Amino acid sequence: MMKICFILSSIGGPRMLSALFSAHLRDDVAYVVIQRMAGAGLLDVLVECLREELSRKTLIAGHTLPLQAGAIHFLPNERNFVFEGEKLVAPEATGKGKGKLDLDLLFASAAGLENPCAVVALSGMLTDDDGFSGLARLSAKGVPIVGTLESQTPVFDMIEQLRAKGLMGELYPPKNLLEHLEFGGNGNVTPPGMRFLVADDEEKMRTMLGDMLKHHGIAADFAVDGLDALRKIQKGRYDALILDLAMPEMDGIKTLEALKTIDPTLPIVVVTGTDDPAKIQAAREFNVRGVLQKPFPWEKLRKLLPGLPSPRT
Repeated sequence: MMKICFILSSIGGPRMLSALFSAHLRDDVAYVVIQRMAGAGLLDVLVECLREELSRKTLIAGHTLPLQAGAIHFLPNERNFVFEGEKLVAPEATGKGKGKLDLDLLFASAAGLENPCAVVALSGMLTDDDGFSGLARLSAKGVPIVGTLESQTPVFDMIEQLRAKGLMGELYPPKNLLEHLEFGGNGNVTPPGMRFLVADDEEKMRTMLGDMLKHHGIAADFAVDGLDALRKIQKGRYDALILDLAMPEMDGIKTLEALKTIDPTLPIVVVTGTDDPAKIQAAREFNVRGVLQKPFPWEKLRKLLPGLPSPRT
């Protein structure tokens, strides 16, 4: 099945895009480039320069555009597009075909695809939260979102906003982005009937994690500290524990120590806002599934899910 990679940028000419594409273009991936600030004339120039740099066919969308594996597709900003299968269509009949490209509309339609997808945020800023709700829908489907390092781009606002919303994954230099790219999508489905326990003293974090799990068909119970978590684990049955390190009454490390006796087989993912390497290493010594820094995108948690057992009987 053909994979689809979205490239988002508000800036960056042929040199940046050439550095991105030169070494790691894949023949099983259709690349969809959205150069947010480029008008039709500038986009034409950009495509021609890039075609010379890469000696590869690049395409600008018209009214419809069947995606081609191994090709780079540029979407103009003056028209809307949605997916109908592996074809991009300008839905003029709905009255949304003209005007500024609506990224939320585009990504919402992409969220319904069976194709594995990925998103690369190069640089720049999506104004007025443009595209964020659509990206959140893709992230909820398991689509990874990666970006460029702050030192590698003159404008970092968009990436910082994605990070603040818990949507941004790893950051790399532009020339290494595609090398590290992984693809997710509707095939990454968590086994049904699972129930997790979320132990965190911050109500906002419990709510966020609960919503994230609910999006993926996972039921959640909640504990406000380590003692509360141990009580619930002894009374109930859980497929995994998401455990904060810094909590009152009983912190994460003491909870992990107690669980060695109470339920040593329970899969545990530690989440933390600390960057203290000693505390993180102490957690890892309990053979947890992983340690995630807050905030984190679903994709990082998803990578720890495939090895989880089926619901307990």
